[in-house]
Amino acid sequence: MHTNPSIFKAYDIRGIYGTDLTDETAYRLGRAYGQFLRQEYPRQSELTVIVSRDMRESGLDLESQLKQGLADEGIKIINIGISSTPMMYYSVLEYGVDGGIIITASHNPAEYNGFKLVKHNAIPISGDKGIYQMRDIVMHNTLEAQNFPILETIKEDTLQDYIQNVLSYRSKEIEIKPLKVVVDTANGMGYPAIKAFLDNFPQLEVSYLYPELDGNFPNHEANPLKEETLLDLQNKIRELGADFGIAGDGDFDRVSFVDNTGKTIRPDIATALLAQMLLTGREGSKILYDLRSSNITPEEITRQGGVAIQTRVGHSFIKAQMREEKAFFAGEFSGHFYLDVMKGSEHAYFENPLFVILKILELLSENEISLNALTKDLFIYAHSGEINFEIDRPKDKILDEIKQEFSQGKLNELDGIRIDYPEFWFSVRASNTEPVLRLIVEAKTEAQMEEIKLRLISIITR
Repeated sequence: MHTNPSIFKAYDIRGIYGTDLTDETAYRLGRAYGQFLRQEYPRQSELTVIVSRDMRESGLDLESQLKQGLADEGIKIINIGISSTPMMYYSVLEYGVDGGIIITASHNPAEYNGFKLVKHNAIPISGDKGIYQMRDIVMHNTLEAQNFPILETIKEDTLQDYIQNVLSYRSKEIEIKPLKVVVDTANGMGYPAIKAFLDNFPQLEVSYLYPELDGNFPNHEANPLKEETLLDLQNKIRELGADFGIAGDGDFDRVSFVDNTGKTIRPDIATALLAQMLLTGREGSKILYDLRSSNITPEEITRQGGVAIQTRVGHSFIKAQMREEKAFFAGEFSGHFYLDVMKGSEHAYFENPLFVILKILELLSENEISLNALTKDLFIYAHSGEINFEIDRPKDKILDEIKQEFSQGKLNELDGIRIDYPEFWFSVRASNTEPVLRLIVEAKTEAQMEEIKLRLISIITR
């Protein structure tokens, strides 16, 4: 059997198609997912799940085999077709089904594919909450093909349902101004969603870069966390004199923004920026931010009357904490923005990039100044951004050396280590998806940030 067990990761399943995972993997995963859901919901005689995929060519064959695997476990399917990951999450809540799965490798290169899976109400299935259990079924169980009929319903109107749900969060007293917007979706799943959404505002002048759906990503990597992928967007904003720009990743569960001067608005800064608008009439509400975020983020949330709560990195952890804390919103440094979405009395916590785009539009429409001017006072700290290191030495040894070197600071081991001093802080953590250590340093001055950064680099790379 051609399945690499290492594709089963903390947050999802992802690997090189034809090498790490094959069509047989998809069939066996369908079986494993069906068995997992039956254990989760033993009292339900019938189970139904959402199935969707992104624009990668390998997704078609994987979807066919996945559906057969689900059918052989007696699972009914609602197929919403080509979809962004947030649209899949939304449909699980909207249609009241027992789970959902999208075939995607997010921002990874063309040769990759994978799967993201959820339970009822779009609750993530993470490594120790089901993915590793499914891995063991896929790798070790005897799963003879049954070829049962695929019980599938096609839903063709999900995108418009999804858009209408986002539009329900409009502030009735704010009229969207005729702004000029540039959108770079990097040939990924952001284009159908953003286009359908922005078409509701004909007063906007929108220019799209790389809108064609192409899983080969011929123009640039679909990863807006990397500054180099934003160059075309930044240049087009300057060329057109646009008010701001939007960038999405491959499966459009992340979004980044660029201001009218071409400057990147980091997601933690965006969270701080939106705090006032999000907390108006919601004073005392909880907003989560991950530990890589600038200190300005919790400071601004608190200043606007909210309760700022720090989280570890990773969507499954953040969503679980949102549910536990009953938080309204969360912003992650990587560009994931999460919203508490309700249907009746049911709550679902998942990425909602269109909601954030809506709020940026409202913010610019409500104010007479530019996005650059609106965010100027939020860039008060010197922040290194995330720096990645491939390492040969054991990560625990490196972290111990750092803790010893900076033993006078306040240690936080929520996720890797974060050490705070009055004048600076830094975070060093191991990636959950790659064999790297990730470093972030923030200080009150650029010189101090550079000094601490160099000290840490010398420890990590020695």
